[in-house]
Amino acid sequence: MGLFCQKTRICGAALLLLGASACPAAGSGTPPYDSTADTVFDLIEADDPTSFRCLTDIGRGARQIWDKRVNGEPVVEAFLFTADYSDGASIEIAVNPEFATVDRARAEAMRHAVPLGRLPSLLRAGIGRFSIHGGNEGFHAGKGQIVVYAERTTRRIAQAHLEESLFHEAVHATLDDEHRMAAAWQEAQRRDGGFLTSYAQATPDREDLAETALFAFALLHHPERFPPVDTQTVREAVPNRLAYIAKLFPREQPLTSEAQDLRPCPGDHS
Repeated sequence: MGLFCQKTRICGAALLLLGASACPAAGSGTPPYDSTADTVFDLIEADDPTSFRCLTDIGRGARQIWDKRVNGEPVVEAFLFTADYSDGASIEIAVNPEFATVDRARAEAMRHAVPLGRLPSLLRAGIGRFSIHGGNEGFHAGKGQIVVYAERTTRRIAQAHLEESLFHEAVHATLDDEHRMAAAWQEAQRRDGGFLTSYAQATPDREDLAETALFAFALLHHPERFPPVDTQTVREAVPNRLAYIAKLFPREQPLTSEAQDLRPCPGDHS
């Protein structure tokens, strides 16, 4: 399909906002990237502002947390913390007792609580529990929950990709339930034809929204962090899906909204 196809309703003004020039309905083919986590792009930077306010120690408690290392969901007596954010979000952070001491567990919670504050409010608001294990397994998420592994976090920090990985999982936790099987999203997939990443192509019902959302968010809010050639590649590959996601993260809205009545933060370890 050429670059001057008729734009449909799903493209509309959002496509113009993103600077896309086409609405292809082409076949699949080889995606331009393997996965968002393995690109060279640093789309959310470690020195971006964070809305994180404080971390409160709330003791120990039994939590059932999926653990890839045992392929099961054991109940553990986790170290528990509450991370509070300036937009009113409050996330329970449960740290596996394998970290042994509350000081080590707190340090691990802090390592994640601060970068979580660099995500847009829409994503952070949908996270009820954030769990941390040791080990080097891949991050995973379900509705309202994210599970990470400390050694993989260290690796992602070294790659400057921790925030990007948390963004991906936060889409699963927050947006998947409403959007990944929505008729309008599936129509956008059909019209685009191909995929941005091989990971999305392999499991489109599960991973395409999370993979595409990060790139769309970055084009809307941090376009200077994309090389021009890659910007054009992304815009031409999935214009209809970019338009869909642009409605979720409007460029004219702030990434984090300030709450009017913030609760006090006892036990501030920030």
